Amino acid sequence: MSANSNSKRRAGSRSAIRPPLWLIYLLLLGPVGLLVIFNYVPALSALFHAFTRWDVGEEHVWVGLANFRELSRDPVFLKSCLNLFKLGTFVFLVNITVPFAVAEMIFHLRSERWSYFCRVLVVLPMVVPGVVIFMIWRYIYSDAGMLTEFLHAVGLRDWIYPWLSHPRTALWAVAFVGFPFAQGFPILIYYAGLANIPPSVLEAAEIDGCGAFARIFRVHIPLILSQVRLLVVVTVIGVVNGFQSIYILTQDGGPGYETMVPGLYMYLNGFNYQRMGYACAVGLVMLFFLLVFTISLNRLARRQG
Repeated sequence: MSANSNSKRRAGSRSAIRPPLWLIYLLLLGPVGLLVIFNYVPALSALFHAFTRWDVGEEHVWVGLANFRELSRDPVFLKSCLNLFKLGTFVFLVNITVPFAVAEMIFHLRSERWSYFCRVLVVLPMVVPGVVIFMIWRYIYSDAGMLTEFLHAVGLRDWIYPWLSHPRTALWAVAFVGFPFAQGFPILIYYAGLANIPPSVLEAAEIDGCGAFARIFRVHIPLILSQVRLLVVVTVIGVVNGFQSIYILTQDGGPGYETMVPGLYMYLNGFNYQRMGYACAVGLVMLFFLLVFTISLNRLARRQG
């Protein structure tokens, strides 16, 4: 009887400490309300206004698919999509492969102290705001920047270009921002996946005579495919939505439209040209592409799983 009474007393004390359910829901109303107001309401508004002609200071007029028909014939938008494909292909390849190579090197370090030190080193740049990094690269590419001075010093003056204002080099100058592409977040994601591989699997591969490269391609990569899919989705979303680096480096997607991307074109239409409806249409096209890509990748992953 004493044991039963003690268990009941402990259960009663736990239920007394637990807050009532209505209070939990009441406290959740604040963050949920802010999420709806500042995320979902603007998104739904953009979805509606994508089908309107809405200039700043004027009433919106429903035009149906007129904005999308104009987009399909807009040479600047089509050029921006081509630029995004070129830039995105390069950024996607280096952001998926280079962090994986760095994570593999850190994973194979025998000293846990050195492994921790290297992880700290790759994470430290994450505390620097992205705007500061882009401003530094803008200085590097300037006429008196580090890159120009270096080429002068080694006698390669024929290689010197106005990197951000020449049509031949502008897009690739933007693409190389962040060199050597050893970004902390992807490295940590890869490293976490490698660290979660059971030691017995690695020992079995070593007993079977797998060399270093065989272990990477036959053991490591198949066992971290979930991390790879996560980084693929995050990278594609970042490439499609991101235009901060181009805006800081070139201001308007120049020279001409050589560095214009859909995200920057959406921003310029909305806040420079005051064509909010047209900007919403560009954003809706970007959203539709990301939804199709994400759903297709998830279905492919389920079939392979």
